[in-house]
Amino acid sequence: MHASALPAVVPVLLIGLLSLLTPALTPRTVQFGVRVPAERAGDPVVAAARRTYRGGIGAVTVVAVLVGLFVGAVGAAVAGAVLVELVGSVAVYLVARSQIATAKQDGRWFEGRTQITVTDTTLRTRPEPFPWLWTLPAVAVTVGTAIVGAIRYPHLPDRLVSHYDAGGHPTSYTAKTFVSAFGLVGVQVGITVLIVALAWVTARGKAALDAQDPHAAERHRRFVAAMTRCLLALAAASDLSMFFAALAMWTVMGSTGFFPVLLIAPIAVATVALVVVTVRVGQGGSRLRVEGEGGGDGGRDGSRGDAVNRDDDRYWKLGLLYYNHDDPSVFVPKRFGVGWTINFARPAGTGMIVGLLLIPIVLPLILGSH
Repeated sequence: MHASALPAVVPVLLIGLLSLLTPALTPRTVQFGVRVPAERAGDPVVAAARRTYRGGIGAVTVVAVLVGLFVGAVGAAVAGAVLVELVGSVAVYLVARSQIATAKQDGRWFEGRTQITVTDTTLRTRPEPFPWLWTLPAVAVTVGTAIVGAIRYPHLPDRLVSHYDAGGHPTSYTAKTFVSAFGLVGVQVGITVLIVALAWVTARGKAALDAQDPHAAERHRRFVAAMTRCLLALAAASDLSMFFAALAMWTVMGSTGFFPVLLIAPIAVATVALVVVTVRVGQGGSRLRVEGEGGGDGGRDGSRGDAVNRDDDRYWKLGLLYYNHDDPSVFVPKRFGVGWTINFARPAGTGMIVGLLLIPIVLPLILGSH
């Protein structure tokens, strides 16, 4: 066992924990990416699929941890362990999904039921107010970083550190220019704009309301409010990490000792907060209790107990990828997991995916070329 490979264990355990939690965070009418009537959420087949999933995730996580501990190089250990965990988790999910999909088809769960799609026009006419005040911390950190940089710029050396090793020691340098000196401020601006834009667009995006839940709209409003604030807090935390990185580049503070912890801590705290809130609210607010909630026959207004959500599995490839030409929405709520995904049938959605994938590739090239 290589002690230096221990960092590989942390992301593996985190991914494994989130994978185990995910089925409990989705609405009862969607089980492992399969649309089911609400009363089928307690079906023995669903319970068996959940056991299969939990056991599979546990086994995959153990294997991934062993890979992380016994692969020699740290980089290879992290990459190998995370790859095993991600691929294995998807494979286990697909097995559980197949169990439910087969039982649904063989049992004709939707046969004879009235399939409907519900909407609430007030989500468009009176949407949840966007919490613009929550953008101020990210803006303040970015502006503060720019001010410190402007003060330090005349006193900076001719060569600036551009990369550090795992211990915080400089490994390469770049010539002092306006772009290289303020590159991290540009990263802050990009992070802030990107996250605020995504938060605003998704908050105004499509709401997947449950036909068998009379309080679905209220849950959705509270879900959007909570997740938007978490995303904006994550933007501020990311900018704060970039602020500390800039201080090291500008020789205001050292890059060894507690510096790596200081660099990671803001994002780590914001991520933990996001996970806690996610577990609390569930996808679309499915775990929230709302005033006036109680029993009933499962109908939207108590008068249509036979009504169920439209069986729209054909638009969800493997229950993960949404592809629907007839839906103008670019962002839609996930089927498995919490948050939003993209309608891959919309060119704008595909363009966003390509753009996001290019950012970590292009940005270092731009910063390193100066």
